[in-house]
Amino acid sequence: MDMPKPTQPHASPPTATDPLTGASAGAGSSSVREIQRWFAYARWANSHMLAACETLDAESLRREVGTSFGSVLGTLEHMFGADWIWLERWQGRNPASWPAKGTMVTVGDFRDAWAGLDAERARFLDKLDASRLDEPLRYRNMKGDEFEYPLGQLLFHVSNHATYHRGQVMQLVRQLGGTVRSTDYLYWLPEAG
Repeated sequence: MDMPKPTQPHASPPTATDPLTGASAGAGSSSVREIQRWFAYARWANSHMLAACETLDAESLRREVGTSFGSVLGTLEHMFGADWIWLERWQGRNPASWPAKGTMVTVGDFRDAWAGLDAERARFLDKLDASRLDEPLRYRNMKGDEFEYPLGQLLFHVSNHATYHRGQVMQLVRQLGGTVRSTDYLYWLPEAG
């Protein structure tokens, strides 16, 4: 989903703490570690979300249920597409179209695609330097409108976006008669170590 007002830079407000983690100013490597944890959690939670989706039959996955993206598969397509588009933008590219629209038709297709995307995102995050978090990132949306936000805020946006839509998918699976497991962050912590 695109941000509301094009071309207005949004600098992080000067504070004595990191706006992403609450850590003391100058604790940049701590911020990068937290961001890496957000996306490690997202990999875990997405895996459980996809396992829940696998408890539905193909018809239920495609069933039009009146949500923003129509169906469970439509919502998965939106989630994956947004993850891919933002990773492209973080790397300085501006995709002009949605990735593989309509080509992923099974949960396995999404699982395979996300595995590759997660690996690429992990490589990006492993190279991420804390000094980049406050740097503005200028990008264009699919309509060609230009936006600019600090990279750290865009990383948070993508993490939050995934959590929001993961909740939608889990609710849809439950409503369609599937089996879900909680993807709350606190359930991930013991496994994360």
